[in-house]
Amino acid sequence: MSQERSAPIPMTASGFEALKAELTELRARRPAMVGEVATARSQGDLSENFAYHDARQHLGMLDGRIQTIENTLKRAQVVAETGATGAVRIGSKVVVRDEFGESSYEIVGPTEGNMARGLISVASPLGSALVDRRAGDTVTFTSPGGERQATLVSVH
Repeated sequence: MSQERSAPIPMTASGFEALKAELTELRARRPAMVGEVATARSQGDLSENFAYHDARQHLGMLDGRIQTIENTLKRAQVVAETGATGAVRIGSKVVVRDEFGESSYEIVGPTEGNMARGLISVASPLGSALVDRRAGDTVTFTSPGGERQATLVSVH
């Protein structure tokens, strides 16, 4: 387990920069949240002071996210551009065809996945099936709806 906590986390340069920006924003918000806790604390009996407990909970979640990002950034290993290998790697832009049609994705590190933004993690079932594949290959992967197939149309 300790090895997993210190293992490098591969990610794209844009993912690394996005995490740094989020960390800066969260750190900027923290003093105001500490002030909210102090204000709520001064309002009396803590056992029934819901504003205090709510403010503490929000501060705890913020601190947890800050720690997670700091740990991820310490372990981050920014992956260089994929070049012209033709095989899918972190940073590759791919077009995939399945029973629903064609979709475009960017292959990203395990902490960066966001399907709504077209970012598919190498740790996801489809992402891991695509790694090291080339245009024209068909992959099989497991989804919540069962086993599926997809064809890799292009890799950039």
